Parts: sequence; structure tokens; C-alpha cells
Amino acid sequence: MSIDESLEDEDIPQTAQTTITSYCSSDVINSLNEAMNPLIEQGLKDIGTKQEAHYVEEVDVRNDKIKLESIFEGLGSFGRFQQIQFILICIPIAFVSMHVMSWTFVVSPARKICNETNETRIDGCEELAYSASDRWEMDGDNGWIRATVQAVYFIGQMIGSFTCGVMADKIGRKKVLFWCLVLQVVCALLLIVAPTWWIYAILKAGTGFTQPGIYGVAVVLGIELVGKKYRSFIAVIANVFGVIGGVLLAVMAYFIVDYRLLHASIAIPSLIFITYYWMIHESARWLVSQEKYDDANVVLCATANWNKKTIPKNWAEKIEKKMDVTATKKKDSFGVFDLIRTPQMRKRTIANFVMWPVTTMMYYGLTMRSDVGGGSLFVTFVTSQLMELPAVIIVALLIDRLGRRIMYSGAIFTAGMLLLASWLTHDLIPSQYAVIMLMVAKGAVSVAYTVMYTYTSELFPTVIRNTAVGCCSTIARFGAISASFIAFFLVDRFGRIVMIIPFTILALCASIVSWTMLPETVNQQLPDSISEVEGNKI
Repeated sequence: MSIDESLEDEDIPQTAQTTITSYCSSDVINSLNEAMNPLIEQGLKDIGTKQEAHYVEEVDVRNDKIKLESIFEGLGSFGRFQQIQFILICIPIAFVSMHVMSWTFVVSPARKICNETNETRIDGCEELAYSASDRWEMDGDNGWIRATVQAVYFIGQMIGSFTCGVMADKIGRKKVLFWCLVLQVVCALLLIVAPTWWIYAILKAGTGFTQPGIYGVAVVLGIELVGKKYRSFIAVIANVFGVIGGVLLAVMAYFIVDYRLLHASIAIPSLIFITYYWMIHESARWLVSQEKYDDANVVLCATANWNKKTIPKNWAEKIEKKMDVTATKKKDSFGVFDLIRTPQMRKRTIANFVMWPVTTMMYYGLTMRSDVGGGSLFVTFVTSQLMELPAVIIVALLIDRLGRRIMYSGAIFTAGMLLLASWLTHDLIPSQYAVIMLMVAKGAVSVAYTVMYTYTSELFPTVIRNTAVGCCSTIARFGAISASFIAFFLVDRFGRIVMIIPFTILALCASIVSWTMLPETVNQQLPDSISEVEGNKI
């Protein structure tokens, strides 16, 4: 624990949090400083200068308060440390994408072998493939089972969205991410040997539980990791990894015709993620918000070393403390009710509770039933996934120029109009043009989906950000569950109209709500407290 000449001011309380090591030193130095702390409390103020040689050079601060944002900017907005950490937390997203969409191929009765090549339904083909639909007889009147299994997966996501979101704010981003990775690997391996469809569904729910703890936490962790001018790229890059996972899934499903081997090919490589316990750092921004300055100092020192930057000495003593909306509220008592306690937070929460289920329903519906407009399942699925690449490029190029609000509202509105146009003109134009419109609609939904994660993360403050994203993701699962029954059951029974009309109406509603109820957040400082949201425009 460091000693500074400024400690001569007797008004400064000497606590474990204000006397922490504010520079990157060796264990020997740390031990020596701990031994000196009792002497400080007894009033010995003349030994501080002896430690001066161990301080990192102070940057433009003496006894003035330091803003937290200036510390992060001084360490580099997107240096080597942030780049390595973010790539590491993005890799599991590809496997999350495979788990989300694997049921589309695992249950597909179209997976047949004809003349030693994989093709879609053709009369007379010999059925050499082995799908879950074949094993548990899910065709015909049992078609509801297919929808139920995927719906149970999304129920797992719903529970995980709330649980992981709240826990990530309570115990930290890293712990939630790691334990979700462990649970995903275990459930994925057990899927291979599941004896019945309902046991399979429970295990799918287990993998679903981990999805928000991996993808959602990764996005929030990434946004808190980098400077504000790079925040818009976090969800974009994360989405690219999701696209990679989806395309790899389709390729593997084309060649691996036994659903059990397909699950094994997804699960076994995931074992490498166990090493993340030692490779991933906690969010320094979250640690500071929880006043865990010693732990935050370890992360900041690692950032400084990797990026070859310096941090101010005694930064924890000098950091600007931000009072929250209720002065008597304990730092660890923020919960779900705080999302609606105050006017601006309530307004933002309601708007997001409309946007998330609508966008999620459209995203998963158009992905799981990518062949709703006709064509081969493999071709339309890969095309649907690849449409997300131009979508994320559009987001990367325009999100900081046009802003989050107009990007989301415009994209979801465009998707709704394209779906309606595809349905109205289906019998008037060649079928391939209708398929193209559906694929472009999927691309527009992907734009909205990508922007939505960045937008929501910037709308809510650090003390409750993961809780907010988790609650939004929880509400979004109602949209995903609805999409499961629409894609795997209702479309087969009643035709594509049961997908097109609801999707179009709800897309227009989400567009209007987001445009009229939410502020723009582009190039604004990330809020750390609820009082910033309520008292200042962000």
C-alpha cells in the first residue's frame, strides 16, 4: 500500500481502499508498503519520499480529482491488451451461434443422401442420415415436439438472461463468463448421449442458459474494456464471430449426417475454454464501481504494461466519486427495480422491453426458417448467415455517423416493409426475387440486432448495466419462443402468412417506440451512475 506526500492532510481516511497500491510494483514492494501502513496511521508522514522511485509517472494530476474515463483513455482506447482480451472473449461466441441454430439441422428431415451427395428432399433418395427427427419420430402430428425442444432452449436462455445479467453486476463479468463456458461444455457433451427427446430438451435448455452469460457478458465486457470511440465496433465484431459460427455449422451439418457426431464436433473443441479462468481479466470499470480498488489496480497495471502506458499514482485516492440517485443507497444494492424507479430509467426500460422481443423474434424466425420463401435449407441458411456480414459492415461504417437511434429504427422498419413486400408480390414475381427480399430483410434485422446491443449498453449506467442487458435479453426470449413455434410448427400448418404479418406489424411498432422514446448516445460518455442518466443528457 503506497505512501504519498499528499497524505499529510489528516482529513483523508486511511482505509484499505484509499491506501491501495496505485502503481505496478513487485511483491516485495507491496509487502513493504503493507508493513508501513500502521506507521502511517500513527502519524509518521516523512517516509513517503523514500518510495517515490517506485511510482509510475503521474499524468497531469496532483491533488485534483481524476475522472475515471481519463484513466482509461490514458491507458489506450484499444491497445494491445484490449485487442487480445476482446478477441479471446469473442471466440466462444462462434460456438454459442452453433448451439443456438444446431436444432435447425439436427431435426431437419431434409438431410438425406442421394448418390453419395447431400441434397434436400428428393423422392427415391436413400435415407442414410440420422437426425433427431428420425430417432424420436417428430414428423406429422408430432411436429409440436420440434417446436417444443427449441422453445425449451429459449426458456433456458430466458432464465440465463436474467440470472447472468444480475449476477454479472453482483459478482463480476469474468466469473459469470467462465462458469457459463463450463456449463455449456458439459451440457453440449451430454447432448451426444441423451436417450430421450425430453432429456435432450433439458440439456438444450442448459446450453441456452449459458448463451446470455457468454454473448451478452462478452459484449458488455468489451464495451467497458475500450474507449468510447471504439464502443460501436464491439457488438459489430462480436456479431462477425456469430456469423462465422453459423456458417461453420451449416458446412459441418452438410458433411456430418449423424446428429450425434455433429454435436460432438461442436462440443469437444469447446474444452479449450476452460483455460479462460487464467486468461481473462475482470472489467476494471466494474471493479471501480464496486470500490474494489486493489483488484482494479491489478487490471490497470496489466493494461499499462501491455499497452506500454502509465497510470497516475494514488489514482484510487484521487478518483472522482460519483454519487448515485439515492445518497443512502449501498453500492451493492442496485437491482431490477432500479430500472423503473426513476423517470428516465423507466422510459428507457419500457422502450427496450419492446425493441428486444420484436427484434429477437424476427432474427431467430428468419434464421431458423430461412427457407420460408423456398430453396434449399443449406443454401438459404448460409445465405442468411452471410447477409449478416454486409449488415455488420454497414453498422461499422454508419453507426457513429448516423447514430444508434436512427440506425435501429430505420433498419427494423426496412425489414418489416421488405417482409410485407415479399408476401404481397410472391405470386407476381419470380420466386428467386422473393427469396432475395427475404434475405435482405434478414440483413436489415441483423443491423437492428447488432445496433441494439451497443445502444442498450450505452443507455444504462455501469452500476446496473449488465442487469439491464440481462433483463432485456430475458424479455427477448418471449420473442424467441414465439419464433420457435412459428418457424417449426405454425408455418408448416398454416403457411408463411403466420410469420410475415406479425413480423411486419411488430417491426413498425418497435421502430416508432425506439425513435420517439430514446435519446441518442453516439460520442457521449458512458454513464456510470443512475444520477447521470436522470440529471444529465447522455
